[in-house]
Amino acid sequence: MNKPSPTAFEKYELEVAESVEAVQQKIKRERENRAYVSFGDYQCVKLRVEIASAVKKSLGIRDAGDIRLVSPPPHVFGDFALDVFNLAKKLKEKPEALAQKIADGIKAREGDLIKDAFAVGAFVNIETHKEILYRDILSQILELKEHYGESDVNAGRVAVIDYSAPNIAKPIGVGHLRSTIIGQALANIYHKTGYSIVKDNHLGDWGTQFGALIYAYQEWGDEKKLAENPITELKDLYVRFHQFAKEHPEAKDQARELFARLEKRDPELIALWKRFRDLSLQDFARVYQRLGIEFDTCIGESYFTKQADQLVDECLDKGFCRKDEISGAVVVDQIEKIPSFLLRKQDGTSLYLTRDLATLQFRIKTFHPHTILYVVGNEQDLNFHQLFAFAKRAWYLSGNTEAKHISFGMVLRDGKKMSTREGTLIELEDLISQSVNKSKEILLHKNPDILPRELDEISEMVGLGAIVYNDLRQSRVKNISFDWKRMLDLESGSAIYLQYSYVRINSILKKLKEVYGGIGLDKLEKDEIAFEYQSEFALAKQLMLFPEIIAGAQATDSPHRIAVYLEELALLFNSFYDEVSLLKTENPKLRASRAALCQSVALVLKEGLGLLGVKVPKKM
Repeated sequence: MNKPSPTAFEKYELEVAESVEAVQQKIKRERENRAYVSFGDYQCVKLRVEIASAVKKSLGIRDAGDIRLVSPPPHVFGDFALDVFNLAKKLKEKPEALAQKIADGIKAREGDLIKDAFAVGAFVNIETHKEILYRDILSQILELKEHYGESDVNAGRVAVIDYSAPNIAKPIGVGHLRSTIIGQALANIYHKTGYSIVKDNHLGDWGTQFGALIYAYQEWGDEKKLAENPITELKDLYVRFHQFAKEHPEAKDQARELFARLEKRDPELIALWKRFRDLSLQDFARVYQRLGIEFDTCIGESYFTKQADQLVDECLDKGFCRKDEISGAVVVDQIEKIPSFLLRKQDGTSLYLTRDLATLQFRIKTFHPHTILYVVGNEQDLNFHQLFAFAKRAWYLSGNTEAKHISFGMVLRDGKKMSTREGTLIELEDLISQSVNKSKEILLHKNPDILPRELDEISEMVGLGAIVYNDLRQSRVKNISFDWKRMLDLESGSAIYLQYSYVRINSILKKLKEVYGGIGLDKLEKDEIAFEYQSEFALAKQLMLFPEIIAGAQATDSPHRIAVYLEELALLFNSFYDEVSLLKTENPKLRASRAALCQSVALVLKEGLGLLGVKVPKKM
């Protein structure tokens, strides 16, 4: 007897199973084979440890707390300043007296990296053995290359990152830009600190809106238009439904009935839904490819509808929720200060929150993550408070897994949230195309002789970089007012400035090879690295901080910290460039040392921008 062909939904479930198996194998391979760079081997960490040891010995204490180092003001002598305010508060001592005691203690001991210390008010200014410290920094960068900044801080841990999450049958709009690029940056940063990453695009492919879309398709669908431009046609149908429903409210009731049939796996409606889903994924893939983003899984809400029903029944049996006697809806009573909410509607259909609970349960059982990040706008704050609170009450979320809502402000247009149903959505692909075209104009103006193929390649990097960096350099918690002119003003954008700094360094190193027949790094021994100017030491000091900046950005879920760091690095490099002529440096060892410094800056700029999802061209 022949086995019946799988239904549309069964095919979808097989696709999910294959992607899950691939992710599980990836995590297993990383645990068995991944090599890590020890965080404790970085000079920035060694210096901090040495300072902490000196502080503890000076004060006769066992815990020095968080050692906060800052750069002293230009008029104050010293490489670093130690802020003692928090420690003074903890020890109940006057900050000035404590700073002097620490400085005296440091002076009285020999240190590998610390040369001297002196108190200035509530700060301890620290002078390092610059030649030793910065020589080791450059040597380490040149040895590790693109692995510089990696660490084992989170080795062996797994993070599931839920981001982008566009809605099926709608184009990816600018409103999804923030989730997409913040999520990708966090995935890169978390991986850099040792995590294995599961990048999950939790698609919005279920809900009453699909009843509306199916209604519109059955009433006004045009197969020719759907074949030519599927997502535009589906979006237009969705908008048309809501315009129609304003005058014909009974259409909303019919749409709800269609969704109820969809939830019961009506074969005709499921086949239609699967078609809309597949067409949407094809359209999304084109945009993601331009952004350089690949997901491990694309499991939508639809996958969890049956699990959501089982979860609600289970919670009812255990008394975690109750069935309202009047409406028949399933209710969760107030948890601490969180108001009561529904787990199931009175018509028996599931809700977004219920499907999220089933998704959380699935992720924990399937991937055993230590961390789950939900990169979703701050308008969903209440939903995640409810989700996490109930998940803990029902023991779905235990102390072994930390779940975090990585909230961010909205992208506003004319002070309002953009909406597909109102027709105010700006498509992300349109924004990218306009930014790339603007980049071409700027590049052609600066270099009229550029080859067409090079122009296309470079303008793509610059145009995309401007969009991505414009968002990530700002704190994610703020709303962004959408402004075409500001978004596409590449002349004043920091991305192109950083990209140009990278290109400039490569140009200098290339010319150095032409003039001297090489840059001399192959003949430069570690103990031969030397500097003369303060700008060189300042640049090396900034390079030293890169591993800690990455670790801090991961710990606080703040990609903008890397952007701030890179801008400071580029400014320091340009100060160095104005002061020191590499091509006119006659001493071969000093010239090679400066070349090593330049090459290290280029490497960190490239790696730092790469963490943010910004590519660097070889020339501009």
